[in-house]
Amino acid sequence: MLQYLQRKAVKILALTVVPLLTFTPIVYAQSGRIVPAAANKNKVCICDPKDPFDPRARMPQGPFKGRCMSCKQRSVRLLSPLETIPYNAAPDMLVIANFNYKGKYWVAKIPKNAVEDVIFQIQYYNVLPSPYTAHSQIRFRLKPGYEAILVPQSIGVAPTEIRMRDFVYAANAMLVEGGEWNPATGLFDFFAIAHEFISLEDRIKDAFEYKLTDRVEQIRLALTPQQKQELLMSAILQGDRDRTNSMYDTLNKNCTSEVLRAVDRTIGYNPKLAQKGKPEVFISMPTGPAVDEALFKGNLTPDKLNKIIIERLAQLSKIPIPTPPYEAIVRRKLVNSKSKIANLEVEFPREFNSSRP
Repeated sequence: MLQYLQRKAVKILALTVVPLLTFTPIVYAQSGRIVPAAANKNKVCICDPKDPFDPRARMPQGPFKGRCMSCKQRSVRLLSPLETIPYNAAPDMLVIANFNYKGKYWVAKIPKNAVEDVIFQIQYYNVLPSPYTAHSQIRFRLKPGYEAILVPQSIGVAPTEIRMRDFVYAANAMLVEGGEWNPATGLFDFFAIAHEFISLEDRIKDAFEYKLTDRVEQIRLALTPQQKQELLMSAILQGDRDRTNSMYDTLNKNCTSEVLRAVDRTIGYNPKLAQKGKPEVFISMPTGPAVDEALFKGNLTPDKLNKIIIERLAQLSKIPIPTPPYEAIVRRKLVNSKSKIANLEVEFPREFNSSRP
């Protein structure tokens, strides 16, 4: 039975993950010629010279080590009391930078004990649907009257305030500046991880406009009021600590494993002990602005797909049976009779329907 399940898992992975995920980034100069990976190692990686929290990030390792990272994504930054002074934050507020809203970066001031609900979102796909292949992220819903206050973080921008009750923490794949994808046989060490805090509005747009999205399930996590606040801080600290210095790995370090790492730290759950030493493996589809575009730029021929599958099968056959994200939160006893809420496309039907062809 175990061998059957393993073969089944391998087949699902080969058919769903490999054809969609195995893209190699090739960087082109304006002349159209391929630029070697080391070509811009001496370049100053500045996205916005007026932004005091521009990370000036470089790819930490892999074939593009040292290249400037994309300006479209950033990891969250927790600000020190000194750094919060220009933003007039109350002493008891949690203040973060690099909050992504409508393509711009903001400082977000979050009141103490503001979290009302923590909602685990699982984005499934319509290409050979599988419970194993999904994108996971965490939605934070704040209490009425405790909204996050967004203010511009770049110097010289006209002061404005935006109040926001819902936002998302997602660990997304991130590529180098100017990177593109073409079919190839490798994925690992081509992506770094961006620990992003993004408005729910933006994530709705991303999910619904993404042509492979089937549905986005939402599960309210069974946490105590204190754990809800602690999970927000855990996610922020994780992003602040890791920045973009960790590499994305489809099997071992991806969107699901990273959001669960923040959850586990909050609830005191040790997956290795709980699983008696067996690894917990999640199969994730990388997400992010460049990845979204990549799936529809390349024309994958049957010959290319067959080559990819054949070269990956040997590796895939050695992995343990993967864990569906929903099963992982059930295993952690975070699901009860009040957990299941409407899917995101049901909660926001107008946005969903307007994005469908």
